Amino acid sequence: MKRTIFLSLIISLIIGGCVQEKRTPIEGAWQMVYASYLSRTETFPAQIKGGQIKTWNDGHYTFVGHFELDTMAMDNYGAGTYKLEGGGFETKRIYARTKDRIGTSERFLWEIRNDTLIQRQPADENWKLPEKFTTEKYIRLK
Repeated sequence: MKRTIFLSLIISLIIGGCVQEKRTPIEGAWQMVYASYLSRTETFPAQIKGGQIKTWNDGHYTFVGHFELDTMAMDNYGAGTYKLEGGGFETKRIYARTKDRIGTSERFLWEIRNDTLIQRQPADENWKLPEKFTTEKYIRLK
């Protein structure tokens, strides 16, 4: 009897230890493959050269990139927290390229199609986009 109880306990612990924590679909590392910006007519990678990687994990995000357009070059980076709300997420910046963006929040709409993450911004408090908005597309890194 003791053996049966002990064996049942061991099997339960093994099965329980194999259960993976449920992750959201956005979690992982993503590489930018396309971007069109609210404030620019040029797009990435057609006219704007460079690249960017973005990661999402357990309520935190980070991104780092470098972009060049004609004679201008810009390092882009930041990190913070995010909260998913259906087809949208809200970020709060903890680190940013410019000090005036630290502590600010922004809302995005997002969707995943196969291995592609598409995010659009800025969404308002009702999750609506303005007539002109920024679109960024990323592919999942393996």
